[in-house]
Amino acid sequence: MQNKIDPQKLEKIIGYSFKNKKLLTEALTHSSYSNELLQRNIDSVSNERLEFLGDSVLEIISTTYLYRNFPSVPEGELTKLRSEVICTDALAGYAGDISLGNFLFLGKGEKKGGGQNKASTLENAFEALLGAIYLDSGCSLDSVGKFALPFIASKAKTASVDSKDYKSELQQIVQQTPGEKLSYEVTDRQGPDNDPTFTVTAMLNSNIIGTGVGHSKRKAEQEAAKDALKFFRKD
Repeated sequence: MQNKIDPQKLEKIIGYSFKNKKLLTEALTHSSYSNELLQRNIDSVSNERLEFLGDSVLEIISTTYLYRNFPSVPEGELTKLRSEVICTDALAGYAGDISLGNFLFLGKGEKKGGGQNKASTLENAFEALLGAIYLDSGCSLDSVGKFALPFIASKAKTASVDSKDYKSELQQIVQQTPGEKLSYEVTDRQGPDNDPTFTVTAMLNSNIIGTGVGHSKRKAEQEAAKDALKFFRKD
């Protein structure tokens, strides 16, 4: 492992002590570091699978929190609010609050390039950490929520409920015409695995009505929907 990184210090910061320390190490292991170890025939697993799990856990706990604490806010506005409290910038900010970047195991090139400060890397690591807590706690949403919900609650208080969720706005327009099918397709992915750039097209049936680019699929889809809305506002 890299020198000067002590995952146990992170446990003190987040207020959660792992029973399975390997899960914590995995959550902090960037693919660039894992690949370097594998090239030296040293077993290593990156945090990508935990990120996948943590993303789903984050969605359910944030959705439940907003549903319970914003009883007068309609579904459409709740969707917008959720997008704001778990977007890339928000998650990177939460990661920054616990100095998560300082605890990441990064490959030499990634570390030299300032990978510990990249929003996409911090977002992914934060989600991986949630996935690790979820598994280590016996799949307890309460344990994950105890750590993550203070961030979400704080962000929700300052977030604009009417913030733009272009996907929801576009969906509402499309639904006005029965039989129309709206979908999103990733048409291109460039850049390294740790900092990809996605190109997404918004499709109405088989027709392209918008294109968007972003460092996450979620962001690219929002940008594609924003572009597609111009199609309906030509008049």
